[in-house]
Amino acid sequence: MKDTILIDSPYSNVVRVTLNRPEIGNSYNDEVVCTLITAFDDLAQDETLKLVWLTGSGENFCLGPDPLWHKNRLHSGRAEHQQDSEQLARLFQTLYEFPIPLLATVRGQANAAAVGMLCCCDMVLACERSSFTIMDTAYGQVPVLQSPYLVKALGERAARYYSLSGDTMDAYTATRLGLVHKITPRDEIDAMADLTITRTIGRSGLALRQTKAMISLGANEIFDDSLIETLVECATDIRVTWSEQYLPEQLE
Repeated sequence: MKDTILIDSPYSNVVRVTLNRPEIGNSYNDEVVCTLITAFDDLAQDETLKLVWLTGSGENFCLGPDPLWHKNRLHSGRAEHQQDSEQLARLFQTLYEFPIPLLATVRGQANAAAVGMLCCCDMVLACERSSFTIMDTAYGQVPVLQSPYLVKALGERAARYYSLSGDTMDAYTATRLGLVHKITPRDEIDAMADLTITRTIGRSGLALRQTKAMISLGANEIFDDSLIETLVECATDIRVTWSEQYLPEQLE
């Protein structure tokens, strides 16, 4: 059976995770969601990694839910819907809390939960003609599970508009709103990814992980004296660790 997810290592200390259902636009079903969760859980344990690259094969990043899967689920009971919801919520959380820098490259369309996945990535590159649609309401669903991540990435006002209207964001609008960081012609996106990856992996893996952790802490905790004290303690620990690891090497 064809693998729905491909995993390879195109660079040292880098793993690429590719959605691999190009014949249906990399649409997701329960198998794809569970496979992604397992893959990222395993990758999170690899301390040699400095970056994970998420992309899609073929013309599109992800067109949304698999139509056949969605049709079959119309006849499912509450238990199946509960399981699907739990797994998709787990996927978003896994990506958002992933300890290693997470880069995504987008060709073509990214729809429905795929937009939520991109909101959870640290760096998103897209082609000039890429588009992004939160289309859940078009088939009677609600983007409830991705809503916290949409608000974090787009802001509340934009998240309201694009979730309620189903309007499509082009690459330029997505960049202006903060979902996408850089756009490029389609035939140059791999070169841009290469530049971003090379720049990132040239840094200390420990520093990259600690930077992600501190940004997450600052974004999700109440800004008060307790948070400042925690950040001071973390900064001190990081400086001491750096001195113990690198100063002896510089003195040799």
